[in-house]
Amino acid sequence: MKLSFSLNKSKPDAAAPSLKRPAVFASVEDEEPIDAAPTSLSADHNIAANKKLIAYNVESSKAMRKRMADEKKVDETVYEYDEVWDKMQEAKLQQKEAREADSKERKVNRS
Repeated sequence: MKLSFSLNKSKPDAAAPSLKRPAVFASVEDEEPIDAAPTSLSADHNIAANKKLIAYNVESSKAMRKRMADEKKVDETVYEYDEVWDKMQEAKLQQKEAREADSKERKVNRS
């Protein structure tokens, strides 16, 4: 039994699909470009907005410093991430060295 597959071939006289853009996108290109950073805002408005942001940052940094001080009262090592990580890595290295030494001792004892 012979098995064969074929693709549906279009007839040579069939019209090719149109390569024109859909009308949905036509209106986007016709419009003028929109300025992402409008410069029509008054300078006073920009200054006021900047002052608000600076005041907010100062308040939040004061609150953050206070919170950090409170957390350090509870545990002095709360922000010592690097030191803790280094200790963990040293412990892993010591365990690995101990296993290798144990493995070598076993090989020597077998002989």
